[in-house]
Amino acid sequence: MRVKGEVKCLHCGFVSGTWTGESGAPLTAEGFVTAQEVPPASGENALGCGRCEGPVTLHDASPVISRRRIERLRRMRARVAELHRRRPPA
Repeated sequence: MRVKGEVKCLHCGFVSGTWTGESGAPLTAEGFVTAQEVPPASGENALGCGRCEGPVTLHDASPVISRRRIERLRRMRARVAELHRRRPPA
């Protein structure tokens, strides 16, 4: 499942930006969007605080649902409702 949340520093509490990726995956530069023009501080793939270069963690992560998935769920619910209508009463 894909999630999106704030990338927040464990030392100073600064929110460096947002990250979108697979649940449980490590925070890397891929999927990271900065809150301002401050590049990720630590290494080329690891994320660090844009202000103090401290370690960061993902806060307020919530599932990301695409329009395609929502439409697929609607179609599935319609099929289930149709099956229930066709089923003879018990």
